[in-house]
Amino acid sequence: MPLDRTVGNYFDKSGSFSRRVARWTGPTSYTTGGEAATPAAFGLGTIVVASFTPALDAAGANTRIVVWNKATQKIQWFSALGTEVTAATDLSGYSAGVEVIGQ
Repeated sequence: MPLDRTVGNYFDKSGSFSRRVARWTGPTSYTTGGEAATPAAFGLGTIVVASFTPALDAAGANTRIVVWNKATQKIQWFSALGTEVTAATDLSGYSAGVEVIGQ
């Protein structure tokens, strides 16, 4: 089974996790490898999971994929699966919903 129950407390009934729901807007000049997104940016000490909706431009016509890279603690933007947005790309017209769970 692909479900990993060792991450956090699978059935969190204790209220030991904090949840942040917000909107993330892209940078005016993207840096290859991603933009910093430390737990402190969300008012947390650690991030267990960060989930993003697809990022849409203002017209809703174009989509970008947004992911949080736990190893580097950066938010990476992709134009297609496996294709990171090139350096210096203006993504300020894109925004995505984000849910961050941590402690």
